[in-house]
This record gives sequence, structure tokens and C-alpha cells, in this order.
Amino acid sequence: MTATFTRILLNPQKRGGRTLLSNPQAMHAAVRACFPPDLDESLGRILWRVDSSEHEHVLYIVGPEEPDREVIVDQAGWASRPGDTADYSPLLDGLRTGHERAFRLTANPVQALRPDGSKRGKVVPHVTPAQQVRWLVEKAPRHGFEIRDRITEGADSPAEPDVLVDRRTNLSFTRRDPHSDTRGKVALRTARFEGTLRITDVDAFRETLTRGIGRGRAYGCGLITLARLPR
Repeated sequence: MTATFTRILLNPQKRGGRTLLSNPQAMHAAVRACFPPDLDESLGRILWRVDSSEHEHVLYIVGPEEPDREVIVDQAGWASRPGDTADYSPLLDGLRTGHERAFRLTANPVQALRPDGSKRGKVVPHVTPAQQVRWLVEKAPRHGFEIRDRITEGADSPAEPDVLVDRRTNLSFTRRDPHSDTRGKVALRTARFEGTLRITDVDAFRETLTRGIGRGRAYGCGLITLARLPR
């Protein structure tokens, strides 16, 4: 499977850095510009996510080929920190059903309200952490994984999913339709999940890592990153 994983430090002191960090539409355009227009996305779509802490902003990109990092580094990074890109295939090929990993995911948990049994309904966000966790637990199996149970004290303690929502954000920005040149408002409610998972279907899970999960994938949602569990 062809895929790359890229990490770039963003500089919020630059005007370009502030723009990309504050506007998902601008970041979407910048990330897409790192790849050629004839990119074959049948091999995997472009996913991105920004992880921000008090002193650091890191952009992660997964794509079907190596991006031109200078597109973003020049406008929003540091020349002395040009970022790095790794072949994602060894990680993907090394996964097996039953493997357990720690994970992080920023997602857009939503539900479709279908009154009167209609096929299409109004899409509304889940608003509480409990609703958002339930959304991920229920969505996981079709994406090749399950959330592990949290270890709790006491034999009679009910099992709880080992995942928490540690950050929630309401995003609102303007999106331009490239086909009609019209503009419209986009509103996203995002949740950042941290927890542990178990792979149940390795082929489906590899697809999830390269194609994402949920809505809002053009705007920084859906990219799952993995880490080994502590010993």
C-alpha cells in the first residue's frame, strides 16, 4: 500500500501560520497545494490534523505520495525545521488483527435525524462527551477496530471504554465553492479523542488509517494516529 506520513511544525508568529491555524479552509487549500493536481486519490485520500499545545503546533499529513513540504514551511513554518516525511507502508503492513495500540483522533461526531422514516435527515452534531464517545464506540467496528475496556478497580465495576474526549472545539469559517465561486458558512463541532484500541479487521483498519473516519475530513478531522501501549 502506497502512503506517506508527514510532520511539520507551524509558526504562529508568522502571518501565514496564524492564518492556517485559525482557518481550516485555508489549511485545507495549503495542504492540497502540497500535492500535484493529478494526484491519484484512489490509493488513499489526503488527511491532515493539527495538534496544538501551549508551546507547539504540529501539522500531520497522510497522503498517497510525498508532499512538497516547502509549500507550507515557507508561509507558516521555519526554514530550520523543514519537517519530515516517512513511508507509511511499513507501519500499515506490520499491523495485525488483535494488535492493541494507543490512539489519538480529532473527529466530527454527528448523527442524522430522520423524522417519519425518511431516507435522508438533518445532520446535527453530538454535543456531550458521553454522546461523542458513544458515537466512536459504535462507529469503530465498521472501521476495523474496537475500543478496549478501561481497567477499573473492583470485580463488580462495569466495563467502560478506554477513551476520553480531552478537547472540544466549535469551528466556523467561510468556504468558497470552486465550481460556482459562491461562498457559504461552514460550522463544525470537533472532539479530540485519546484512548486505546484493538484491531478487529486489519484490512478495514488500514483503509481507515489512509482514508479517515467520519465527516469533516477536508477540515482536519478523521486522521487516526497510533502509538505503542506502555509496557
